[in-house]
Amino acid sequence: MASSPLMFLQPQSQPTPIPITLEWIRSMATVAAVLTALAIALWGDWMKRFFFKPNLELKAFVRRPEAEKVGRQVSVRHPLDAGAIMFKQIGEAWFFRLAISNLSRTPARDVQVYLKQVQKLDGTNVTRFTPMNLKWSYTGETTRKVLLEDIPVLCDFIHISDPAHKAETGEDLDDVAPDKGVISLDVEATTSAKSHLLAPGAYLFFLYVAAENCRARLFVVEVRYDGNWTVVEDQMLDHEVGFRMKKADWPTWRS
Repeated sequence: MASSPLMFLQPQSQPTPIPITLEWIRSMATVAAVLTALAIALWGDWMKRFFFKPNLELKAFVRRPEAEKVGRQVSVRHPLDAGAIMFKQIGEAWFFRLAISNLSRTPARDVQVYLKQVQKLDGTNVTRFTPMNLKWSYTGETTRKVLLEDIPVLCDFIHISDPAHKAETGEDLDDVAPDKGVISLDVEATTSAKSHLLAPGAYLFFLYVAAENCRARLFVVEVRYDGNWTVVEDQMLDHEVGFRMKKADWPTWRS
């Protein structure tokens, strides 16, 4: 007699369900809390840096306080006392600054502004220029330790001295007329090759603003200056005939 295949099938055991009790919920919550605490201890700083970053911004305006006229002086030896130092006035200069701010609640740390490249408006590179950091206003430092949210800090960018004092300031170029001003870049160091000096004209300045805890961001600033110099603020800061500076439209995030 042929046996039916069903006779050899054994009933399969069903898994025993785990009862969801209050004690079980408490145990799982404890495990989750321990794992979360461990993850924060191991990767908390990395997670904070990855998800919460500063958002650096640059603004360029020809107005106070970004632009102002300042008296200049140099230290020289006293003519009657070789061991003494005296200060000699060498005219005035117009300073034009950039406003750097952080739009994020996360503080930006060790912030620098790096002038990478200078071009004429026709796209020609100014090969004499040497890339360098700019200096923060009033401190002369190239690194700003902390930049807090929505508190703009000024960074020196350009100054133009009275052409009548070129011999004393050393800010002169052979191809610029004696009565015309020279664009002097406020970089961290000047050179004997005068790589920080530019003749009057129209230029594009490529600047990177970076911090220790965020990526560098590229900004391009357009500057136009015809060489005229005056002590009258309304004329020097006039948007039509004076020194002109604005942020240019350009892709802002570094690739």
